Amino acid sequence: MTTNRQWRVKTHPQPDQIIGEEHFDLVESGIPAIKDDEFLVRTLTLGTSPAQRGYVDPRKPDIVPVGDIMRGRGIGVVEASKHPDFQPGDWVNASMGWQEWSVQTLDRGPVQSMDVLSVQKVDSTLRPSTLHLGTLGSAAFAALYGIEDIGEISPGKTVVVSAAAGGVGSMACQIARVHDCRVVGIAGGEEKCAWVRSTVGCDAAIDYKNDDVAAALDRLCPDGIHIYFDNVGGPMLDDVLLRLAMHARVVICGYIATQYQPAKSPGPSNYVHLLGKRARMEGFVVWDNVARYPEFFDKLKRWYDDGKIVRDVEEVTEGIQTMPAALHSLFTGGNTGIRLVQVSPDPD
Repeated sequence: MTTNRQWRVKTHPQPDQIIGEEHFDLVESGIPAIKDDEFLVRTLTLGTSPAQRGYVDPRKPDIVPVGDIMRGRGIGVVEASKHPDFQPGDWVNASMGWQEWSVQTLDRGPVQSMDVLSVQKVDSTLRPSTLHLGTLGSAAFAALYGIEDIGEISPGKTVVVSAAAGGVGSMACQIARVHDCRVVGIAGGEEKCAWVRSTVGCDAAIDYKNDDVAAALDRLCPDGIHIYFDNVGGPMLDDVLLRLAMHARVVICGYIATQYQPAKSPGPSNYVHLLGKRARMEGFVVWDNVARYPEFFDKLKRWYDDGKIVRDVEEVTEGIQTMPAALHSLFTGGNTGIRLVQVSPDPD
C-alpha cells in the first residue's frame, strides 16, 4: 500500500437527517511520516456506534469540522516506530479516525472518553482483530456496566432489552443470560427476532413492527419487569413503565427513537409508576468509567473463553470504503449485532 485512503467530513447532517455517504468524501493522501516519539499504525478494524452520529451533529460544540478526518476508534498494527514503548508488530487500540494509516503518540490529553483515551496495547494473539472492538469492545463494556452496576442484576430476574438486535442490546441480552435471568428482547421484524432468540439466546422476542408490544409484555412478563435495558426511549419506554415489578431498575443507555427528531420530544408519561413500584430509572455514560475498562475486559474475556458469550454478534464488512454505509445501517435497521469494518487483513 502506497496511499492512505481517508473519509473526511463533507457536510454536517441536519438534526433530522440520517447520516450516510453523502456527508463524507473519500480522499487519498500519502502515508504519513513519523517523528520522534511517534509510531505509524496500519488500521486493521474500525468500529461504528450511534454515538458517531453525534460527532458531526451541528448542535454540539465539539463536532468534527468540515474537511477533517472523521473520528473513530480502531485496532491497528504498528508498522514503524520512533517510540521506545512501541515496536513494529504490536497491536494497539487507539483513536485512528476513518483512515487506513495513522500517526500515533501517547500524548492525548485528559481522558474524557474512549476517543481520547491514551493508546493501549492489545493482545495480538487474541484474534481476529474485530474481537477487540466487538464482543470484547465498547458495546460490551456499556452493556456490562449498565446491566450489573445500574441494573443491579441477580439470578431469576426478568430482563427486557430494547434494540436487542443492535450492538449494545445483543450484548446486554447475553450478559443477562450469563446471570441466569429470563431475557426478553425487543427487535424489529421476524428475521431479527429469530436471530435474537437463536444467536443472542433470548428466551423470547417481541417484534415491535408487527406485535402489540404492550400485550406481548403482559404475556411474557406476567410477574412484571425487574430490569429494563433501554436503548430506544419513546412510547416503548412508556409501555414498560406500566409493567414494572417492585424495586425494578430502568437502565437508560440510549433514546434512538427520538434522539434525532427536529422537535424536542415529550418525556415518558408513565413515570409516576416509578413511585408506586419503588423503582429507579437511571441513565449512564459508560466513558465515565474508562478506568474500569481492564476489569470489565477480564470478565468478558473469561465469559468468552467459557462459551457464555459468543462472537456471532459481530457483523463485519470489508474495506475502508464501506464505513459510511456501515454507520448508516445503524439508523435504518440494517444491522444485526455489532457493526464493524475490516479495513485491512490481520497480520499472519
